[in-house]
Amino acid sequence: MNAVLPQLHEAQMLCRLRSLRVQRARERCGEARKEVERAQHAVHERMRRIERSQRAMEALSHAVVHSLAPRLPRWSAVAAAQRELLEDRLERDEYALISDERKLEEAQERLQQARAELTRALAREGAVLDLAHETRRARALAQERRVEREIEDRAHRQSA
Repeated sequence: MNAVLPQLHEAQMLCRLRSLRVQRARERCGEARKEVERAQHAVHERMRRIERSQRAMEALSHAVVHSLAPRLPRWSAVAAAQRELLEDRLERDEYALISDERKLEEAQERLQQARAELTRALAREGAVLDLAHETRRARALAQERRVEREIEDRAHRQSA
């Protein structure tokens, strides 16, 4: 039975190693989770910027039709330039949103990978803990057998 099971100190070292690997996997999960949160924040912020640009364009359109209408010949070039600026900003933000969403997806994928790695590390740690427990149990059983043999040997010697 000892040929299959490691020595107790070896089993304990394996336990410490697996524990450290689980700890590192948990840290990677935490880092990946923070990365996802940052990416989500970036997406939400970009969406707010897009909404602000859309509202600004609507406000400009409303102003052109209502408050600027009497002075439109004088301010038409300024209104057109402002519209172009807002459209350009909106277009850049929409492209940036696509990029931010892609980064979010990648961060979520890395988080899933980190979680899967943590699950594997926990399973390996559990297996090593079981092995260490079995090693301790086998060692205690072997010790118990030795004591029983010694007792039997003493009894045989005394009776002989």
